[in-house]
Amino acid sequence: MKRRDLFFYLPVAVAGGFFAWFGVRTYNLRFRPRPEAGKPTWKEGPKVAVAHLGELGVWEAKPFAYPLPLGELKAFLLRLPEPAPGGLSLGEEHYLALSRICTHQGCTVNFVPDPEAASLLYNFRYERPFLGCPCHFGAFDPLLGGKAVYGPPRFPLPRLRLEAEGETLYATGHEVPLRPMEGG
Repeated sequence: MKRRDLFFYLPVAVAGGFFAWFGVRTYNLRFRPRPEAGKPTWKEGPKVAVAHLGELGVWEAKPFAYPLPLGELKAFLLRLPEPAPGGLSLGEEHYLALSRICTHQGCTVNFVPDPEAASLLYNFRYERPFLGCPCHFGAFDPLLGGKAVYGPPRFPLPRLRLEAEGETLYATGHEVPLRPMEGG
């Protein structure tokens, strides 16, 4: 092979490699099924008071911080209209605590109470409130245990274990593993 041929084939090979990578990445993000938020495995942690029973209305969220050995985990306590995997049900009241750290690239997710207004921002129409990541417009469904339902995130949000004692809700541990970010 002559040097002149190398200068011709090298850019073609680089472009071909890029488009092959792009095709595989697009397939993985768009067409592979997303993992379900199944039955959690809990790791014991400190007992932290989060809220009083009846403090939240249905589809309301309360942010809180859960202490970990190397800092704290930002989280949401949500009151839901029906039971969710990994949540706590007390009669007609159903609660779920989810991490606020997106499993895609670590941004802080927000509670989106109005799905109609969010359809303008996220270019995604959903039938109920959800947790949305403003960085890359990912969406997580609390009724499915924090499962990723839209956008680049593939893994569900990690859940925190809830317990009730008297009229107070406590966070007493977190799901293992606290999923690492996907890294792109």
